[in-house]
This record gives sequence, structure tokens and C-alpha cells, in this order.
Amino acid sequence: MTVRQRFSLFSLFTSLVLSSGLSAPVQADDIDEIQRRDLALIQTQIEQIKVVVDRIDARQQNADPETTRVYFDIPRLRDDLQSISSGIDSYLAPDRLLPRQPQALDGDYLEDRGQ
Repeated sequence: MTVRQRFSLFSLFTSLVLSSGLSAPVQADDIDEIQRRDLALIQTQIEQIKVVVDRIDARQQNADPETTRVYFDIPRLRDDLQSISSGIDSYLAPDRLLPRQPQALDGDYLEDRGQ
């Protein structure tokens, strides 16, 4: 695999991730739902990328070691894709609810009624 092909794969992945996050302006109520859809879209795109990575891996396995000097680090790419996918899964379906931010207490309980 040439440097150009490796860069092309990286560019494809980067553009897919970035383009899915670019949404038109929307109302505040819709942001969470749109964000969830965008993250689900990234998950789908990662699955498509994994198919391409499998094809690259198969071709690379058939490469002649006598003529091939540089190999693409498929295991590292797979680990990174898995990390991204797991992070999105954890965000979309957390094991437990996130803690609420407690409201600050006023602390001043003395009421002056002007007597």
C-alpha cells in the first residue's frame, strides 16, 4: 500500500466523521436528537470502514515480503475504530445515568421582617 493510499483512507475516515457533525442550525430542543442521529451515522460509517479495512488486510496478507517494504498497521487501525465505536456506544447508552449537577444552596435563612 502506498503512502498515497494510506493517506486516502485516513482522509476518507476523517471526512466521514467531520461531515456527519456538520448539521444545519436547529432549535435547542432538537440538538440532542440530531446529535444522537449523527453519532449513529458515524457508527454506520465505521462499520463500512471496517469492511474496507478487511479488504485492505486481505490484499496486504498477499503482499510479497520481498518487494513490500512498508505495511499499513491494520491492528492499530482496528483498535482505534473499536475505541471510537465503544466511546460512542457508551455515550449513547451509558451503563448508568450521569450525575445531576446539584444547585447551589443559598445558605441565608435569616428573614428580617422589619420589627
